Order: sequence, then C-alpha cells, then structure tokens
Amino acid sequence: MDATPIIGASLLIGASLLIGSSIFMYIVAFLAVMAVGGYLTYRTSPKRKQRREDKRNKDNPN
Repeated sequence: MDATPIIGASLLIGASLLIGSSIFMYIVAFLAVMAVGGYLTYRTSPKRKQRREDKRNKDNPN
C-alpha cells in the first residue's frame, strides 16, 4: 500500500509528459506542413509565371 501514491504520481507525470509531447508533435507536424506547402508553392510558381507570360505574349503580339 505504500507504493500507491508513487505509482499515481508517476502516472500523472507520464500523462503530463504525453500531453506535452503531443503538443510538441503538433508543432512539428505544423512546421512540416508549412515547409512542404512553401516548397510546393515555390516549385510551381515559376511554371505559373511562365504560363502567364506566354499567355500575355500570345494575346499582345507587339
């Protein structure tokens, strides 16, 4: 019976660490999504820019 408070406290500490690490994982996942989104935007942006220039040159021949 003496070990019950220690087990309870360790479970509480484990739960708080789990909650803290899940918040950390959410932050890491958010940063990863932002990095991938930024990379895809950067990668497709020159193609879109080139397409827009081609369209402008086709519509305006001078």
